Amino acid sequence: MVHNFENSLNHEREQADKADNFYRNIMKVSEIVRFNTDSPSDMVMQREDVDLLITLNGITFRVSEKFRDKDYGDLYLEMYSKYPKIEGWIHTGSPNAILYFTPNSVYWITHKSLSAFCFQILFPLIPSVWYQEIHNSGKSIVSKKILLNGEWIKINIIQAHNQPTSGKNWQTIGISAPFSLFENNGVKIKKIQR
Repeated sequence: MVHNFENSLNHEREQADKADNFYRNIMKVSEIVRFNTDSPSDMVMQREDVDLLITLNGITFRVSEKFRDKDYGDLYLEMYSKYPKIEGWIHTGSPNAILYFTPNSVYWITHKSLSAFCFQILFPLIPSVWYQEIHNSGKSIVSKKILLNGEWIKINIIQAHNQPTSGKNWQTIGISAPFSLFENNGVKIKKIQR
């Protein structure tokens, strides 16, 4: 399956207005500052996986937004932005929170707790050969199982075949795992109805 990067980027930008309405009307934030102009200063923030700043109860948070058209009950983590040379947002990002939008809910995920669990516990359980296998296979998704705390847990290795309207093709590779895996291991996740 081919992933059109420009279409995906445009879709994400279209979601910004809906997200801003959610921040104002549901979360009651007092200020929103977006970094979406592709200016040099905005690109600095984008490279840190910070899409915007929101001020809530007098506290400003660096936020990374993720949008999914369906709630699969799992969290997707981008391991490689461009496999195998450029690491994904889970490695390079520095937001305070990830706001993970699905059609009916938004998940507030505290980045510090997510990062600690991923780097200390989850990622060492995932052999790097799994990324190479899916890359070489050309498949879009492969299911695997990891053993954590005596329990076998299904994760998916997901590959997007990016085909821009101009330029060179590349593959983005990530993993998805159930929200329960993260919540049961200390990742702070708050689900908010839209």
